[in-house]
Amino acid sequence: MSGLLAVMAMFSPGPVMSALLLASAFALLAGNCMSNRLTTRQIREDAAKLSRSVDQLETAEGLAGYGRWCIEIEPRRHLWSEEMCHLAGLPPGTPPREDILERIMPEGMEQIETVLDAHAQDREPFAIEFEVAERGEGLHILRARARNVFSAEGVREQVFMVVKDVSETYALRRDRDEALERAAQAQREANTDALTGLANRRYTMAELDRAVMEARRDEKPLSVIVFDIDHFKQVNDRHGHPVGDKVIAMVGDIATRQAREFDIVGRIGGEEFLWILPDCKSEAALRAAERLRWAIEAGTHSAPIPSITISAGHAEIEAGDASLILFARADAALYEAKRGGRNRVAQAA
Repeated sequence: MSGLLAVMAMFSPGPVMSALLLASAFALLAGNCMSNRLTTRQIREDAAKLSRSVDQLETAEGLAGYGRWCIEIEPRRHLWSEEMCHLAGLPPGTPPREDILERIMPEGMEQIETVLDAHAQDREPFAIEFEVAERGEGLHILRARARNVFSAEGVREQVFMVVKDVSETYALRRDRDEALERAAQAQREANTDALTGLANRRYTMAELDRAVMEARRDEKPLSVIVFDIDHFKQVNDRHGHPVGDKVIAMVGDIATRQAREFDIVGRIGGEEFLWILPDCKSEAALRAAERLRWAIEAGTHSAPIPSITISAGHAEIEAGDASLILFARADAALYEAKRGGRNRVAQAA
């Protein structure tokens, strides 16, 4: 027994050993606490960095005018960034609840759903455009670049969108298109005879210059027909100028229907007209002039206006003819037709 006690005494801690053991335990505990404090501080620092990064991202998105919108498929839920509130015309912090979306996007949500259904299996980004009704400012057009997010099993779980307001782009495009249309309309009006809708004298003579140059370049025939209304002064004297205007307008309409698609028919004087027929020889041009003469005589005879006839002169381009010479030759043939009794077609010598 005394031997056992002696052995136990050898392994039992004395005052010094107990102090060492307690010191070691306190050191280990202090080390663990220090480690926990370091870990907590690191987490706090990382969280602060992440928060700053998020703030910087939202600031950058705000400056660029981009918002983020995530649509979770099942169950359906909407999440968006602060900038989306601004794009949607909502107060900051407004959540994208279904009732709010339906209010500001009465047709936009249907537009989005239609596109999402069409691109349900797409792995590549796709575009969506939709309208947002902003209070007091009418409709805004938003454009999104969207991408599906799939699970490992291939099930679409989310649609992530980056959204921008493109209303100004549409407005600029509309303004540009309207400006171009106004310019084109002004050009048409500058080139058009208001009474008949035909080309006016300035434009018709410019087209004659162009037709002559093309005929020479391509070595193709070119014919012109000059015609006017017989005894038109009597129409005005007997029936008045308003009736005379109706006669001129009807002659222009009949002439337009007789012309080919690439012909030019213009009003070059009070009751005088010029018909330019590219790639047309004399024989075909003379037949066209006769058809026109007959159509005007028959058409006005059955219309509620005075019955009239026309006289016409034809000329085909010859070597050395400038546009004014070609026109003068056809005009001389017109007066030859008048001297021959009117209501006829004459060919230039």
